[in-house]
Amino acid sequence: MKDKKFLKVVLIYFLSILFAFLVISIIVSIFGYNVIKVLKTLLTTSFKTTFGFQETIKKTIPLIFTTYAYTIPFMIKFFNIGGWGQMLFGGTITAVVGLTLPQLGINLPSYIMIPLLIVTGIFAGGFFGLIAGFLAAKFDINPIISTIMLNFVAVQFLDFIATNPIYHDPFEGHPITIPLPKSGTLGFIYGVPVSIIFAIISIIFVYILIKKTKLGYEITAIGYNLDAAQKFGINFQKTILITFFIAGALAGLGGTFEVINIHKRLIEGFAQTSGAQYGIFGVLTGLIVAGDPVGVPIAAFLMSVLLVGADALQRTMQIPVEMVFLFQALIVLFIVTFRERFLRRT
Repeated sequence: MKDKKFLKVVLIYFLSILFAFLVISIIVSIFGYNVIKVLKTLLTTSFKTTFGFQETIKKTIPLIFTTYAYTIPFMIKFFNIGGWGQMLFGGTITAVVGLTLPQLGINLPSYIMIPLLIVTGIFAGGFFGLIAGFLAAKFDINPIISTIMLNFVAVQFLDFIATNPIYHDPFEGHPITIPLPKSGTLGFIYGVPVSIIFAIISIIFVYILIKKTKLGYEITAIGYNLDAAQKFGINFQKTILITFFIAGALAGLGGTFEVINIHKRLIEGFAQTSGAQYGIFGVLTGLIVAGDPVGVPIAAFLMSVLLVGADALQRTMQIPVEMVFLFQALIVLFIVTFRERFLRRT
C-alpha cells in the first residue's frame, strides 16, 4: 500500500513538472526564444561547471533554512510568511554583535566568536518568529498578517543598523556595514561555504525533531486532528510558540550564515537571490513538499538549480528572471492541483 502511494506521489510530481515544461515552452516560443536552448540552460547550468555547482549549493543553504521556517509552522496549519524577516533580523543582530564587541575592545578568538554569533542568530531569529507565535496563541491574530508586517520591521531595522554611523562603511553609498572581524567569519571548502556543514546538521536536527521526539509527535498530531490532540492533553498554545520559535531560529541561522560566511558584513539585500528574496522561495519550496520538512533538502536543491539556470538565462540569452519565476509558479500550481485532485481521494 505504501509503495503504491509512493509511486502515485512520484507520478504526480513527474506529471506536474512535465505540464509546467510544456506550458513554459509555449510561452518561451511565443516570445521568440529557442525552447531547447532555454530548457537546456535552465536545467544543466548547475552541473556543467564547478562554479555552477558551487553557486547552486550557495543558494541551497539559505533556502533550506527559509523553507524550514515555512514548513514547521505549516505542520500545525499555520502560515509563516515571515521567513525573510526572521532571516534578516537574525543576520542583523548577528552583525551588531560581531561589530560591537571589537569596538568595545573585546577581541574574541574564532573558536569563541563563531559559536557566539551562531547562537545569537538562532535566538534573534527565534525571538522574531516568537512574536508572531505569541500573537497567534494569545490573541488569535492570523500569522499571515503578523509575519508579513514583521518583514517590513526587519527591513527597516536592517537599514537603520547598516546606515548607522557606528557601523556604516563610510566609503559606501549603499546601506552596508564595515567588514566583520576575521575571527567572526567563515571560509569556503573547495568553493562551497563552510555553512553547508551547519545546514546538514540542521537537516538532521529537524528530521530527529519531527520523527523521533515527543514534540514532533505533538506537532504531527495537531496537524492531523487538533481536537483529538487537545483531548489527549497536547497544549496547542504552547506548541504554537515552540514551532514559531524553531521556525524563526532556523531562518535566523540562515541569515547569520549569509552575513558571516557569504558577505562577511551586513548589507541590504543579503537575503535575496536571483531578483527575489529567500522567504518567497522558501514558501514556494514548502508548497512543493506539501509542508513536509523531510523533503525540504531535495526540493531546495532543485529550486536552486532553477535559480542558477535563471541567472545563466539572463546573462546568455537576456531572458528576464521573471520568466523563470513564472516557471517555478507553474510547477507549484500543477503540483498542488494534482496533489489535491488525486491524493485527497485516497
